[in-house]
Amino acid sequence: MKKLISLGMVLAATILFSNTLAFASNKDKKVEFTRDVIVNGTEVKKGKYQVKFDDKTNEMTVWHGDKLIAKANAHIGSRKTKAISTEILVVKQNNNSVLKGIILEGDEETILVNTETVNVSPQQ
Repeated sequence: MKKLISLGMVLAATILFSNTLAFASNKDKKVEFTRDVIVNGTEVKKGKYQVKFDDKTNEMTVWHGDKLIAKANAHIGSRKTKAISTEILVVKQNNNSVLKGIILEGDEETILVNTETVNVSPQQ
């Protein structure tokens, strides 16, 4: 009986720990777009949004409350230092600001939207 209880406790601890790791794989931060941007063909109006990145699906999503505004395939790029502030990386295409990446405050990584263009600049 003691072995069964011990096994149950070990199993419960393993499940709790693995769920914690699963949540740690998602990046989630509030960002403010100071101008309208295009995310994977969808226009996102200037304003405050929640940006989430799931490294299991390699997908970045933009939310306004509980409403999904846009999503795009993305990947993580490494930085040498932690970001001091959140930066939005855009490039001009056909008079539109196209989102290329987001550097989240406090992270040593950059969320890079998958596209062919590699020239990016911080949003001003």
